[in-house]
Amino acid sequence: MSMTPVTLPVLCLLASSAMIGCSADPDRQPTRMPTDAEIEQYNASVEREDRIECRREKPLGSRISQRVCRRVGTIEEHSDLTQREWRRTTITNN
Repeated sequence: MSMTPVTLPVLCLLASSAMIGCSADPDRQPTRMPTDAEIEQYNASVEREDRIECRREKPLGSRISQRVCRRVGTIEEHSDLTQREWRRTTITNN
């Protein structure tokens, strides 16, 4: 039996599809975002820096917003870092 040029790519595609399907873990539960009530309950029991804040953000290059939850401390650290970098590049470029 000889392989035609089209048969080989089709066989490779079928084999790779079979391997991908076998590698999925059927017992793994999908990650779910906490509800507003769960976040509120958690925030009531922790310090301000450890509280979780959720907001809707649009990823770069997308018009579809998604819910993003982060620790308040992480948000503040990122904001401080961004401001320092902005000042450094502004001073350097003047």
